[in-house]
Formats: sequence, structure tokens, C-alpha cells
Amino acid sequence: MKKLIAIFVFIFIGFTAYAETSSDYYHRVGGYFYTNLTPYGTWIEIDYGVVAWRPTIIKRNWAPYKIGRWIWTDYGWYWDSYEPFGHIVFHYGRWYYDDYYGWIWIPDDEWAPAWVEWRYDDDYIGWAPLHPYAVFSVNFGIRITYNYYVPYTQWHFVTYKHFCNPYVYNYYVPSKYKYRIYDRTKERYEYKYYNGRVRNEGIDFDLVRKRSGQKIEKRDLITSNDPREFENIKRRDEDRIRTFIADRNEIQRDRESLREVKIERSERRPKLELEKVELAEVKRTRTNDRNEVNDRKQTEQERSINRDDKFKDRTDSNERERNQNLRNREEQRRTIEQEKSRKNDSRELERRKEVELNSRIDRDSEFRNDNRRFEMKKNESRVNEQRNEVRRNEQIENRNFEQKRTETRTIESKRTDNERKVETNRNLNQQRNNNSDRRQNTSRTERTR
Repeated sequence: MKKLIAIFVFIFIGFTAYAETSSDYYHRVGGYFYTNLTPYGTWIEIDYGVVAWRPTIIKRNWAPYKIGRWIWTDYGWYWDSYEPFGHIVFHYGRWYYDDYYGWIWIPDDEWAPAWVEWRYDDDYIGWAPLHPYAVFSVNFGIRITYNYYVPYTQWHFVTYKHFCNPYVYNYYVPSKYKYRIYDRTKERYEYKYYNGRVRNEGIDFDLVRKRSGQKIEKRDLITSNDPREFENIKRRDEDRIRTFIADRNEIQRDRESLREVKIERSERRPKLELEKVELAEVKRTRTNDRNEVNDRKQTEQERSINRDDKFKDRTDSNERERNQNLRNREEQRRTIEQEKSRKNDSRELERRKEVELNSRIDRDSEFRNDNRRFEMKKNESRVNEQRNEVRRNEQIENRNFEQKRTETRTIESKRTDNERKVETNRNLNQQRNNNSDRRQNTSRTERTR
């Protein structure tokens, strides 16, 4: 009995823990990134302490660095996004496509004109979001921590003449031709440090200008480190190139200010190898939030131990009463089974009597039915004999009638033959007489002459 009670306790505790881990919770996350991206997507915890953002207000077949334009600036190729969240997610952090979650954004505190990797040849330029395994270093540029290749389906390819077009998204190469261009183009990472910030040189500016045959002007970037000022200026004057660049210390202070942001626990872990990701924000959040998770686990374990102690005290005090109740229930069960057995015996006896009576009735009914069938057969035989007799009489009458009719026909035929003969003889005699008269008349005529 004690073993059963202990098993029940462990099952109850496990179910409670699962219910708490599978539900959403409010994670204390601060900073400009988290609060300003929440209206356009959801934050999910993809691992202990590692939080990612997944856009939800997007169209079908959406992809990063798709809706916008390329502009040449002092910091290289700058991606001017037309999306309301573009000034954050296309200049900070990395993008990764997961088969289950789709596109997710991993935050980081390093600004760049655009975090992309390039491919090019003599006819086409292509770009794709830089994956989380790519880490920027002031001395080495881009350093790859894990051997990962972005699939060709996630690349955008255009010709040189459309590369700087404000509506470049209308000239992307269709998906069914991407693999051909991907195979023949060369890969390029060209990130440097310039004037205290990352410079994305990407494809050589002179090569783009020469191949496109267009005059490409360099534009100045107007930076702002105040989010409110940036939003207001952007709404008032959209023709000028403005960007939001926050200082790392400010990002850290914003994060430490902590605000309540709803974080969804991931239903399953993405295929991203987080141990190989060395982004600063991921390292920081992993360390801080793992401590928070460990504290939460320890608190839950203490609560479960207290619940176990209370439950054991209650079970010890109520064990005798439960045993007595079990014995009483067993006695009641036996009494009920005996009563059921007696009732079943009486029902069986009544059923047998009823079956015997029904069998007698069936035998009598069968005997009467046999007699009826015999009488019916006898009557049928009599009727058949009478019918046969009538048929024989009819046949005899028909035979006699046929004989009489045949005799009558014979007599009539003989009579007709005799009459024909008489008529024939009469006609012959008449003809003879006529001939005789003719001869006499002829002879008289000759004599007269």
C-alpha cells in the first residue's frame, strides 16, 4: 500500500512540473530590442536562457533582406528596410531558418549596415542572411564557428542593373533558377572595422557600378541612438537615410532595467547548434537565465519535498482507516456477489422451464402442420386426377370431331368431282353439236353457190 501511495505522489509531482514547464511565462527581459519587436512577433525560449524572436506579421514566402533596397554609404552596403522592425533585425543579430519555427532572429549587440553573406559572378549578385555561426572579430572579420551553408533557396539573386533599384524585390530570380546561379557564383565575406563600427564592403563598389552601367551615388547615414527620436524623424522625412545605432553600454543598461515581456517556451528545440553560437547576447542570456532556471528548479524541488512530507504524515494517520474501509468493502462485495449468485440461479431455473414449455408448444405446432400438409397434398392429388380425366375426355371429343370433319370433306370432294365431270361432258356435247351445225351450214352454203 505504501508503494502505491509513493508512486501516486511521484506521478502527481511530475504532472505538475510538466504543466508548469509547458505553459507560457513572463520572463524579465529588458532593452529596446525586446519591447519594440513584441508587436510584430513572438519571443520564444529555444534553450535554457536563450531567447529568439519569430516574426508573425508577415506575408507568405517572407524572408529576411527581401523588402528594401541597397544603398552605398561610408560603412559599405547598407540595407534600407521598408518593414517597421527592419532597423533592428537587419542591423543587429543573426537569422536562422528552422523547419519547425520558420525564420527566427537571434539578438546581438553589434551593429552593421547589413549582416549578410554575398555571392557574385559577371552577371548576378546574391545575398542571404548571415547565420548565427558567423561571429565578427575586429582583427579577423567574419569567423565561422560551425561548418554551415545557407541553402540556395534562401538566397536572393538579381542582375547588376537592378541591384540598387528601390524596388529590387520585383526583380529577384525565380526560385526554380536559383540553384544554377548559386553553383556558378563565388562566395564573399568582406566585413571590416571602420571609424568604430562594422563596415560591410561586400561586392566591390567599382565592379557594381561598371557592370550595372549606372551612376551610383554614396549616401550619408544619419545615425541616432535615441529610439524615440529615430522613430519621429523617420516618420517626418522618409527620403533621408537614417539608422538607429545604440551604444553597447546603453543596450546593457536597457537590459538591466528589466521589463515584463511574455516569452513562449518552445515546443521543441530547433536544429540550431547553440553550443557553437558565440554571439555576445546569446552568451550573456544563456549565463544569466540558466541561473534563473536553476533557482526555479531548486524552489520547485523544495516545494515538492514539503508536499511529500505533508502527504506522508496524512497517509500514516489514515492508513488504518483505509485498511478497515477496504475490509468492509470486501465484505460488502462478497455479500453482493452471493446475492447475485442466488438471483442468477433462480433466473436460470425459470429460463429452463420456459424453454421446456416452448419446446412442447413447438412440437405440437409441428405435428399440426404436418397433418395440414398431408391433407393438402391429398387434395391436390384428387384435383390433379380430375383435371387429367377432363383432359382425356376433351382429347377424345376432339379426335371424333376431326374424324367427322375429314369424312365430310371426303364426301364433298367426291361430289364436286362428279359435278365437274358432268359439266365437262355437257360442254363437250354442246361443242360437238355446235361443230356439226357449222359443218351443215357450210355445206349448204357451198351447194347454193
